[in-house]
Amino acid sequence: MDVSSEDANFRLHFWSPADPNLYDIEFEVLERGCSMDLVCSYFGMRDVSVQGSKVFLNNQELYQRLVLDQGYWSDGGLTATPQQLLADVQKIREMGFNGARKHQKIEDARYMYLCDVLGLVMWAEMPSFFEYSHISNENVMKEFHAFVAKHINHPSVIAYTLMNESWGVNEIYKDRKQQAFVNGLYWMTRSLDSSRLVIGNDGWEQTMTDIVAVHDYNSDPETLAASYANLAQAAGGSPSRTSLRHCFARDYGYSGQPFMISEFGGVAYDTGTRTIDSSWGYGNRLEGQEAVLEKMAALCQAVHSIRDLCGFCYTQLSDVEQEVNGLLDHNHEYKFDPAAIREMITGGKQTGFLFL
Repeated sequence: MDVSSEDANFRLHFWSPADPNLYDIEFEVLERGCSMDLVCSYFGMRDVSVQGSKVFLNNQELYQRLVLDQGYWSDGGLTATPQQLLADVQKIREMGFNGARKHQKIEDARYMYLCDVLGLVMWAEMPSFFEYSHISNENVMKEFHAFVAKHINHPSVIAYTLMNESWGVNEIYKDRKQQAFVNGLYWMTRSLDSSRLVIGNDGWEQTMTDIVAVHDYNSDPETLAASYANLAQAAGGSPSRTSLRHCFARDYGYSGQPFMISEFGGVAYDTGTRTIDSSWGYGNRLEGQEAVLEKMAALCQAVHSIRDLCGFCYTQLSDVEQEVNGLLDHNHEYKFDPAAIREMITGGKQTGFLFL
């Protein structure tokens, strides 16, 4: 099928958050010249790659401004209506993010559709199991092909996260079996889909990974930035003052991959729907919206100041059960002025959704 264009500037119209071009396509079943069935769909043309310590989308550097999205709802639990999903994606864009990290949940395909159409990159994540065993190993392998197949045709999905914070592989730092399991998933993913990036164990104690993804909930902006003044040195040690975990598992090390702070922030702000005693967030509890916004802005500024990061992921999109560190409340309504959030997330650089 020829999808080239006569447009001199764009022989192919590539998909990106800044310009989410999609091609419509029809599949028709013919029998003796008669149409027996017709299915309408779409596809997008885009390329994700790593060049040195940078991530590229369509051969242009992509600085990822992601938000952590756990996908919980006050009235539906893990199930949202199409209207709720649409409102979320629109709010994510309005707040200045160019992507979302869907966390510990395989989301409704409507969510990926909306990211495709409206323009958000997305990380898809395999939910964690509780404890490593032959049974958990077998269960993951049984479900893994379906996990990849669900996301493989969505141009917005640029990365797979296989494990998170060593959940289920608690001894991965030194246990060769657990290291081999994550590495096996890494190569399994590559064998099923070589067009996307793969993060083996997001947060710390990484083995095979395309991005060094670190979680750091240090609430002091100055020391947060100082921990990553030298990324190679940080990757070789334990830069997070909150987790104190090594970036890499034993016998693994940094080989120049892109480096990303894939969870930070998490500043709590309770809008009054819960009592202080029953709600939770990272760092010391601050009084008043102004103090919370100042802290969030300072943390974002600290992350923006770190040279050579390929992006970040802010925690988190919405309040979840007892967690009140969302930018939206548990009903997914704004807790803050979205323009103020956009200013801090983009660093004040209004240059579109793709680059900083």
